[in-house]
Amino acid sequence: MNEYLKNENSLALYMVFPRFLLDAGINETAMILYTFLLDRARLSLKSDKWTDESGHTFLYYPVKSLAETLHKSEMTIKTSLATLEKADLIKRVKQGAGMPSRIYVKIPAERDRILSHRGTRNCLSEGQKTVHY
Repeated sequence: MNEYLKNENSLALYMVFPRFLLDAGINETAMILYTFLLDRARLSLKSDKWTDESGHTFLYYPVKSLAETLHKSEMTIKTSLATLEKADLIKRVKQGAGMPSRIYVKIPAERDRILSHRGTRNCLSEGQKTVHY
C-alpha cells in the first residue's frame, strides 16, 4: 500500500534528472536512458578501474541489458543511444567483436546548462543545488 510523503518516510533509491535535458531537444526515452547512464557513470567515478588513460570515466552496458533494465526493446535503446550521441551527450567507443562498447557520458559545458525562462541553473555536483538569479 502506498503512503503519503511525510518527514519520517524514507525515500526509495532515486536518480538525479538533469534539468538541462528538458531543453536538449531529445525524446523522453533518451532522457531516461541518459539519466540512467549518468547514474551508472557516477558510480564508475569511484573506481580507477573505470577511467581511461586520459582520465575520462566510462562504463560498459550492453544494449540487451539496457533494454531489460529500462523495459524497452533493443531497437528503442539503439535509437536512443544514437540520439544521445547526436546530441553529444554520450560517446561510444567500440572494443572489438562481441564486446560491448565503452560508453562515455558527457555533460554540457557550464554555459550550456543555463535554463530557459525561470533563470535557474542545474549543477550536476553531489548535493545538487538550484541557483536563482
